[in-house]
Amino acid sequence: MVNDLVASARKLAPLLAEQAAETERSGDVVCAAEMAEAGLFSLFTPGGEADLATAVEVFATLGRGCGSSAWVAMILSASCALAALLDDEVRDEVWGENPLATVASVMAPTSTAERVPGGWRVSGQWRPASGVRHAQWALLGVPVSDGPVQALVPTSETRIVHTWSVSGMQGTASDTVVAEDIFVPDRRLLSLSRAMEGGYAADRPDVPWATVPIWALLPMIGVGPVLGMADAALAYAIDIVRRRGPIIGTSYTRAVDSPAVQIAVARASGLIDGARLHVDRSVRDLTEAMRVGSGPGATVSARIRMDAGIVSENVRRAVALLLDVTGAGAFASASPLQRVWRDLEVACRHQVFVPDSSREGYGRALLGLNQPHRGPHERGHRPRP
Repeated sequence: MVNDLVASARKLAPLLAEQAAETERSGDVVCAAEMAEAGLFSLFTPGGEADLATAVEVFATLGRGCGSSAWVAMILSASCALAALLDDEVRDEVWGENPLATVASVMAPTSTAERVPGGWRVSGQWRPASGVRHAQWALLGVPVSDGPVQALVPTSETRIVHTWSVSGMQGTASDTVVAEDIFVPDRRLLSLSRAMEGGYAADRPDVPWATVPIWALLPMIGVGPVLGMADAALAYAIDIVRRRGPIIGTSYTRAVDSPAVQIAVARASGLIDGARLHVDRSVRDLTEAMRVGSGPGATVSARIRMDAGIVSENVRRAVALLLDVTGAGAFASASPLQRVWRDLEVACRHQVFVPDSSREGYGRALLGLNQPHRGPHERGHRPRP
């Protein structure tokens, strides 16, 4: 299963690269059917789940082809990981008839909820919902009386409104989900406070990641596409530099002969390698925590979040260096390098990659100032009845 997933990603990556410009132009993943059929939208479904290291490699491989396509695969798979924490009845609803069913998610509780017998009546709008057009289910943030939860609803009961128009990651179709007075039974509510602290471990001993806090797990799932896009940027830049002629204002008749260019390419490669080393360490720590059946601890969890921020910083610096040595031609609309640059700049603004926020959390942990974690979904939101 694991080898099949990696092999499928490697097989599809050239096609994704070929269709990346069209994916951006159309605003949606062109190769979605092929990816879904290969199971790349549902890497964390119960019973057929990939291990974390494999998932990161799959998403990175896809990211070398197309950042938007890889991001959608990552978001849908990560959302499946959350839905897998719910009880057997819900899991049978989602995957009983379709083992490759996919789940989208938006954590922000931008909705209202009214308590009714057996569940809640929910209305609201949620954005951005990456890949939701390819999902059969959606986890949507809802502020119930006990605090924010994720309500699992069939996408057939919602409307998708086109609102996504951005300078990068346009192909993720991260549009708006609209729900109007839909009923959500209690069994389909995922407690974020429990999931944030690995609190589903006793209920879900069959789910390896139930033992680890999702606020440490999700950033490490999320880094895969970012690493892949950085690898793609390096490959594109090296190709451009090798073909580039003289550097005007210098004695170099070929850009590749310039020591400044050579150093910049080496520095960029080193930054990308450094990002991957941070990921490898965090993936090892999370994998070991899953193996022994206990969370990695507050300090290590905080460091893992910081590692995701370091990845974001490293790849952005690396691509900036590469753009410096490839010349203005790299910004031509036909150049894949400029698209990768724009995609990375947008992807790295996701909340799981905010460097200073994660450094603050790690610093507090190191200094013994740990407090119960408050995720971004909780800040500034008061539960509504």
